[in-house]
Amino acid sequence: MPIGIDWGGTSIKAAIVDGANLRGFSRVDTDVSAGPAAVLDAIAALVRVLDPRTDAVGVAIPGEVRDDGRCWKLPNVPGFEDVNIGAELQARLNLPVGVDNDAIAAALAERLYGHGGTYKSFLLVTLGTGIGGGIVLDGNVRRGAGGFAGEIGHVLIDSTPEAWPCGCGRRGCMEAYAGTPGLLKRYAEFGRHLPTIKQIADANDAGTEEVWRQLGVALGTGLASINNVLDLDAIVFTGGVANSLPAFEKHIRHALKLRAFAPPLAELPLVASKLGEHAGVIGAAHLPVDRKS
Repeated sequence: MPIGIDWGGTSIKAAIVDGANLRGFSRVDTDVSAGPAAVLDAIAALVRVLDPRTDAVGVAIPGEVRDDGRCWKLPNVPGFEDVNIGAELQARLNLPVGVDNDAIAAALAERLYGHGGTYKSFLLVTLGTGIGGGIVLDGNVRRGAGGFAGEIGHVLIDSTPEAWPCGCGRRGCMEAYAGTPGLLKRYAEFGRHLPTIKQIADANDAGTEEVWRQLGVALGTGLASINNVLDLDAIVFTGGVANSLPAFEKHIRHALKLRAFAPPLAELPLVASKLGEHAGVIGAAHLPVDRKS
């Protein structure tokens, strides 16, 4: 059975995957200061520990991938500009390796085993350190000519001089406000410092509600522009923060109604992934086959 790797800005998750089922699971922290070779070594070590006899490995990365396996860059993991992640891991593991953007991998999993059975055209939104997007149109995952399709985190939502900086080097991106660093920044303005969104959610104080408001407004503002173009069947949210969708859904919906071109564009279903936080791992495991098709 293949192994799926979901590599985020803060952790690397790995599992043996049988369809939509995980037969083993492991997680390690992403050491962004270690450099590309050390991170790739850590991924290879995870594979060997999980199943040294696996026949293929799929890796979902927090950035864009060209057809030959090279990544453009990883905004939240420095040092990977133009690194051929597929070739580097193949050399370490002597196995077929499929590599793709993490949101695209999650969208693939959702199409195969989640809401894809109900919605033929949807946008999958990953909520975490960054904000990613995977587009499925008429049942087909859309990667784009250069691998950039669905890069929704860098949709501009604030063009004022005071716009917050984003990890991509620009200002005012949706990710700057809706990604974990931006949400932690907002919560800190209330005089308290907590290291995770889950802890902020559990605190359930005035700062928590402001975090949900900022997240919902940022998402709704950007998603309105996207749905004005695509007129989707649904928007699917994944990542740990998606567990709190009921807390910020009203803010998304309000922003959608303010920004959408027409009322039906603001009324599409907003749903959490059926696969939960494992969507990326599941989708990654299917990349070696899907990237060949």
